[in-house]
Amino acid sequence: MDGNFNLLTEVGAFFSKSAAWILSIGVGVIAKVSTELLLKRKLSMMQWIGIMGVSIFGGYMMATWCHSHGWVTEGNYLVPLATLFSEKVMIYITTNYRAIIDRIVDAFFKKKE
Repeated sequence: MDGNFNLLTEVGAFFSKSAAWILSIGVGVIAKVSTELLLKRKLSMMQWIGIMGVSIFGGYMMATWCHSHGWVTEGNYLVPLATLFSEKVMIYITTNYRAIIDRIVDAFFKKKE
């Protein structure tokens, strides 16, 4: 290993490069928690952890997509929105996964008429 490697410096560099994306995800999480509190949903601690995990994952995936496509400005609103709606999207996917898979398979393997 290189003698000049400093873990603290590397971690600091990562967070400074990713600060805008991390803040955008944080804004989405605050919006999600606020929405849940306004709706007065009664959730257990495990449900809160699950919702926050899915929300942060959705925000991270959108941040990664925006970063890889150079959508820095668009990411300012797409990342918080993805964070906010990730739970609902995941619920839809897990409820309708068979129909979704069938449509994907049909799109690739259906004979052209």
